[in-house]
Amino acid sequence: MVLPRAAGALAPPRSSSLPGSALALVLGLGSAARRVRVLHPTGEVHSCRVQVLGGARTWGARLLDEPAEHEGLVRVSRGLGLPAPLPDVLGLALRLPGLGVGGAPLDLLMNTSALRFAFWPDWLSRTYSAILPHRTGSGQRVVLGARPVEGGWELLVAEPLGAWAVWGRLDLGPVVETERIRFLPTVGADDLAPVELLRQVRHEAYLRSQAASAG
Repeated sequence: MVLPRAAGALAPPRSSSLPGSALALVLGLGSAARRVRVLHPTGEVHSCRVQVLGGARTWGARLLDEPAEHEGLVRVSRGLGLPAPLPDVLGLALRLPGLGVGGAPLDLLMNTSALRFAFWPDWLSRTYSAILPHRTGSGQRVVLGARPVEGGWELLVAEPLGAWAVWGRLDLGPVVETERIRFLPTVGADDLAPVELLRQVRHEAYLRSQAASAG
C-alpha cells in the first residue's frame, strides 16, 4: 500500500528565514573558528543493520510498520566534543540509503534527552530522542528514539506524550572510513517527515555549519 505524502514531507526548505539565517550564521562562525562543526564535532561512523519488527499498531510510515532489514550507516558522537569521562550529550545519526524523499537517503538524528524534548547529558539519561516530532503518512505525530542494548540500540517510537514502543533494532557494524559524511535530518521521507516547527531554522543551521567546517 502506498501511503499519502505526509504533511511537511518536502524537498529541503525553499527559502531563507531571518531566525534560520541568524542561527546559521552563529553556527557557521563557530564552525569556521574551530575548523570543525560546533555541535557533534567528532565521532565514529559505523556500518549498521536495521531490523524493522512490525507490530500490532501501525504508525503510518513504511519504515516503522513494514518488517524488513535495511543496511545503513550510523554516526556515534559527543555533542560538544568533551572528552570522556566528562558528561556530554551523545548523538546517534542514522542514514538509510534510498528511503528518503525521491530516493534520497533518509537521515534520522537523535540525542540523549530528558523528558523526550530536551537535550540531556548521558550520565543522567540513556534514552535518545529526535526531540522534534515527525509526521507520518497517516497524519500522526510521532517522536523517534533509541535505547542502547548489547551490540546496538533498540529503536523506539511514541506519540508525543505516549509511552515508547519498540519498532526495530539497530545492530552496530565495524567502523568505516566516512567520518566526513554530512547528515541532513531535516528532509525526511514521503511518509515520515519532520514537522514544520523550527524545520527551516534547523535546515539552514545544518547547511551553514557543515559548509564552514568543510572550508
